[in-house]
Amino acid sequence: MGWAMKNWVGFFDGGSRGNPGPAAAGAVLLDDRGDVVFEEGRFLGRRTNNEAEYEALIMLLEEVDRRGFCKGVVLGDSRLVISQMRGEWKIREPRLRALAERARSLVRGDVRFEWIPRKDNDHADDLVNEVLDREEERGRSAPPRPDRGELPEEKEEWRHGTLRLVSDHIALVMGAPDEYVVNLAEGTCSCPGFQARGDCVHLREGMDAKRSLGAPGRGGSGASR
Repeated sequence: MGWAMKNWVGFFDGGSRGNPGPAAAGAVLLDDRGDVVFEEGRFLGRRTNNEAEYEALIMLLEEVDRRGFCKGVVLGDSRLVISQMRGEWKIREPRLRALAERARSLVRGDVRFEWIPRKDNDHADDLVNEVLDREEERGRSAPPRPDRGELPEEKEEWRHGTLRLVSDHIALVMGAPDEYVVNLAEGTCSCPGFQARGDCVHLREGMDAKRSLGAPGRGGSGASR
């Protein structure tokens, strides 16, 4: 970069309604004059509170890195995330360890991590709640699914294929009549069986494969039908 902003301030917050449950991340970035140069709220799908906090931090640090900012402070109301990023607390959960490694890989220059009370993190917190409120409203306005007794049976041809995890939350079903995408975070599948019934063998096998790995998203699954 030709230049680097000094003394920036970033705020992050993440939240899950259900823990785990529907989750969102919020991040706000201020320049050296105190002007907001970036703010975003993002729906994450199903996450725990701590996962959402880390993903909010990553969202903030990705923006800092994209802009080439070097010296600044990151503020958040998660004691766990701030303490782990400062190296004061151990990270025992594999999923959080992977997120922390991603966050650390984005730190450039002189960056401090400081805990603040929730009341001082209201901008990022508002972004999180706006996203979750919007998703809840969208869920309430969606047409109800038909009673399971009225749904067509899952066809045998939809069940064929080899399922393979390709990331933390995505699996592919290959070798079927079409290639299907399973979103394990949101609990959906692109196959006709899921579209018709709201459930399918691919989603169930994907969830089983993810749980059996211990560290979600690492490696692939040979589960097949």
